[in-house]
Amino acid sequence: MGESSVPNDLSEPVGVHLAEASIRLQRVILGILLLAIGWAFLIDEMFSLWLASLPLAEGEGTLSIYSPYAWLDTRWTAVGLLSLWSVLPWLAWEAWRFARPGLLPRERAWLSSMLAGGLLFGSTILITGWLWGVPALVGWAQKSSLVEGVGAQYDVVAIFQMALAASWFVLIAFMLTLALVLGRAFALIGDDPFDPFRLRLHFVAAFFLYVVTPPAFQGIFLPALITLALGAEWFADRTPAAHRPRGRAASPVLDGAGSERRILFVDCSCQGVCHRVDENSLAGNIGVLRLNALCLEIEEQETLADRIQRERVDSIVIGGCDGSPLPYSVKQSLNVAECELTGLNRLSGPLAGPGSGVLQEWADRLDLARASRPWSKDAARRAQLKLLGEAPHGLSALLVTEADSLPWGTRPQRGEVLLTGSNQIDDSLISTVEAAGIRLRVL
Repeated sequence: MGESSVPNDLSEPVGVHLAEASIRLQRVILGILLLAIGWAFLIDEMFSLWLASLPLAEGEGTLSIYSPYAWLDTRWTAVGLLSLWSVLPWLAWEAWRFARPGLLPRERAWLSSMLAGGLLFGSTILITGWLWGVPALVGWAQKSSLVEGVGAQYDVVAIFQMALAASWFVLIAFMLTLALVLGRAFALIGDDPFDPFRLRLHFVAAFFLYVVTPPAFQGIFLPALITLALGAEWFADRTPAAHRPRGRAASPVLDGAGSERRILFVDCSCQGVCHRVDENSLAGNIGVLRLNALCLEIEEQETLADRIQRERVDSIVIGGCDGSPLPYSVKQSLNVAECELTGLNRLSGPLAGPGSGVLQEWADRLDLARASRPWSKDAARRAQLKLLGEAPHGLSALLVTEADSLPWGTRPQRGEVLLTGSNQIDDSLISTVEAAGIRLRVL
């Protein structure tokens, strides 16, 4: 099946989205350049304060600069990073505004949590690391590498690169772990180790780790990558996963060709007009989504698209209408997802005549048999024939129509049950009804 799209989202050409992204990015870059001018006047003083906090700076002449060009590069790298860090809230806001229209509810929740958590806790980690972590690390390294009688000289550029590399590793590890934890919390990531969303996160983390690793530390890239992936997964696996909302999930079922199918029954009450369906009347592999008014509620339309994407649903069956009243945007979303749409059309009237509750329940099960194999009329018919062979006491007549609803003005009487959508009134149906001692009326 294809990727699900967001209902009610405007379908725009790729060029329109690229133009919007370009405008937003230009604004952010302009902000970075303006901030860089201010940071350029402050960077020398900030470097002096930071180097003074290192244990190596206690002795005069301990710190050295072996390459003026490398120092110049380091200085402007720090200016760029500080400017980027300062503009991060604005960048996060622009990214949110750009991505939000095309995201499903749980994806919006994941992205907003990622941006907020990354800004708050990521900044806290970086500030703490540079003010306390790096000096402590440098002090430990100095004590463990001192040789008696041998003086030590330390390259300022190398120390900065080491601190920068450690900061990037910690930040990427934090963001990957946060992404995995939130992915589990919002049901974006399943238990499959090869889940596409999980693999994308690991690929992005590996790419950024490779880009920010200095040439002097390329030898430890692979061990760092393995540590990053395993550590993030270990922590994420110990966080709770999301609960399945609004009914049970769909599971695979084989069709006649041996292909896997996933069916979702949308139990829409049509604003209270249609009664709810008992889940026990449906096969256990059929997913259930309970809604109130799919045609009218945008949130419910997005919830449906969310379930289709998450559970890779191939077919949906609407319990209320036949699907025709759905907005065009919803139908287009289903087409993009390559998801078949059918409906039971229960708005046309009752399935059984007044009287026995047992007969009403059985009529409901007979109608729901159409939802068990929506792509196969023959399979649905076999399920209905099986139920007809187990007809309850009190059933006197079976009303059969090839349409999906009763003819105008027709209603089942006491002891009568309606069978709609019967494309073929064949010998198997006739013989089964006769064997059960039920009168057959073709409408």
